[in-house]
Amino acid sequence: MKSHKLIVVVLVFAFVLVSSGYGQQTAEQLYQSALYKEEIEGEMDAAIKIYETVIKQYPENRSVVAKTYLHIGLCHEKLGNAEARKSYERVVSDYADQTEPTKLARERLSALSIAGAGTIERTEPAMSRIWVAGKNLIVGSSQNGRYIAIYSNETGDLWIHDLQSGEDRQITHEASGVEYRFAAGSAAISPDGKQIAYSWQNKSYVELRISAIDGSNMRVIHNGQDGRSMFPHIWVTDGLRIIAVSYDNKDQSYRLNIISLADNSIRDIGQPDREYIWWKSISPGGKQIAYTRKGDIFICDIATGQETVFVQNPANDYVSGWTPDGSGIVFVSNRSGTYDLYLLGIDNGLPRGDIQMLRRNFGFNAGFLLTHDGRLFRQEQLSTSGSYIVPVDEQTGRVTGTPSLVDMNYTNTSFLEWSQDGKLLYYMVSRGVSMDSGKELKLLTRSEVTGQTREIVLNPKLSYWYRPILSPDGQKFAVTGNDENKNFGILAIDSKSGDVKLLARIPPVGNEIDPSQNWSPDGKAIFYKLRSPEDKQVSIIRRKDLSTGEEKDIFRGFNANQMKISADGTRFAYFRVDKPNKSYVVAIMDIQSCKEMEIWSVPETDASGSVWIWAVTWTPDGKNILADRSNKQGSELWRLPVAGGPGEKLHFFPEESMGFVMHPDGKRIAFTQNRTSYELWMLENFLPK
Repeated sequence: MKSHKLIVVVLVFAFVLVSSGYGQQTAEQLYQSALYKEEIEGEMDAAIKIYETVIKQYPENRSVVAKTYLHIGLCHEKLGNAEARKSYERVVSDYADQTEPTKLARERLSALSIAGAGTIERTEPAMSRIWVAGKNLIVGSSQNGRYIAIYSNETGDLWIHDLQSGEDRQITHEASGVEYRFAAGSAAISPDGKQIAYSWQNKSYVELRISAIDGSNMRVIHNGQDGRSMFPHIWVTDGLRIIAVSYDNKDQSYRLNIISLADNSIRDIGQPDREYIWWKSISPGGKQIAYTRKGDIFICDIATGQETVFVQNPANDYVSGWTPDGSGIVFVSNRSGTYDLYLLGIDNGLPRGDIQMLRRNFGFNAGFLLTHDGRLFRQEQLSTSGSYIVPVDEQTGRVTGTPSLVDMNYTNTSFLEWSQDGKLLYYMVSRGVSMDSGKELKLLTRSEVTGQTREIVLNPKLSYWYRPILSPDGQKFAVTGNDENKNFGILAIDSKSGDVKLLARIPPVGNEIDPSQNWSPDGKAIFYKLRSPEDKQVSIIRRKDLSTGEEKDIFRGFNANQMKISADGTRFAYFRVDKPNKSYVVAIMDIQSCKEMEIWSVPETDASGSVWIWAVTWTPDGKNILADRSNKQGSELWRLPVAGGPGEKLHFFPEESMGFVMHPDGKRIAFTQNRTSYELWMLENFLPK
């Protein structure tokens, strides 16, 4: 259920409220207070007024004014006002030296591209927003563009949204974080709109299911117990077969498949590949499939399984769909340096004529659908994300001030931690939208003495890694990820040179768990988790001696989520699921005896709906555990005494907040806060007549 972010807007939570007016604030403080009105309180008109004050009082501050015009445009866009375009154009024309605001303004202009000065003629190409899904991820659609399948961010169930009637219909009713059951991020609606095929995580396996469009008459087509997970993408025109992509957990490869609904038989298409197969589209006659693999476009004959190359280029090319008459393929490519929309004719599976650009700077996102009547649907993800530090009372742990942004230069910071002496803050930054090489991931450190920030450049560069943990001696970071040979496990990154090496390989067994790596206090060993190859229901905590290479399993049983080792190296803090009581349990385990002590239990639902826990961490004195309790309303920070007794709620955050860590002096807490909204946009009247 990963998605690719195109439009990233910095959510700055740090601001100074000045009740007597704005004159006492700096340009940055005033800008931040407007952001708070826009992103936290959702008061667009009030935010616009403050933004206009920024421009009026600080016209010489180009960096702030450029961001201000960008956000005025975003506010107008959320209000449905045509003035949005004027603000974006002002950024592009007058503040081209401000790279990030200009980039974002161009992306919004691309999305809003309309012929004329604000009016849309039905015969002219037009891009318009047709639906806001909120936090719910769009995972599929019908070929006629009427029905949209969505994954509920709150519960994990699958829903259908009818774009014509506006009706929302729940398809599944059994999602549970505790039971590890939820929609697995892929769905396809039948040509007649009466059935839906979808992938479903059922404990250790991903099932392929099919049901009526109202959720009734569900049956399992493939149970996943052969080691393959099936993800449906399109129905064949006859309504009797489904095109899916399978993932083989054993050899970590992807493959196209055609599944017969008559007998549930599965036919493999093409060869297995370590790279994912993107964006599948079926021809109007139902005889061919177009899809993207490794940045090139292929055509496959459904009857014979024969595959031919349709577009091969050093750039990245992604299928959007077939033209309604089947005479061409529409695709997105960055061959010009920006992601543009193109058309190429097709005849008997082979390219015909020259490539024609349909729309420059169309943008790139995590889903395209060209309907049978020639409308192009695109999902957009608008996100605000950032990491913050907030002062707290050393004795009570309660928040005493206003959160401040960790790094004004980067969005999407996460996995913050301090070194043991508190002199170094380090974190991960993700940037970019490439689907072949993944997001650009950076490891940054900041001196708490000088304030200087340094990027550690990885050698070799890694496409996938997360959660850096600094060794006790400060010489290296342990991260979870894939090395250059795509071996998954725990990697070490030298804190000076950035050199990367594999510390512990974790063999794939399917449905992998987060290893939650930890250093021993002396830095001579690492602890991490993995699934048992014999029984996927069993998780293992393993200790590896880094000098001898000896590995020892110290615990087998439940999954100790987000485990954190104590400063003295004798205990783990974690949370786990309690299936009989349908709750989450925060607990501590003695490493030598593996004896567990429960310190907090949280039901997975309350009056507001679903509840979840993101992570736990120790306080510096080792006397308490900090844990978050989140629901659709926001996140609560709790302090739980290790010795037992009732916990105490320290603070409520109105946005989804996670990754809480406390500075060694006990006076500050760092955390990450996310806000995401998915939208459905439609481009029409763009194909040549």
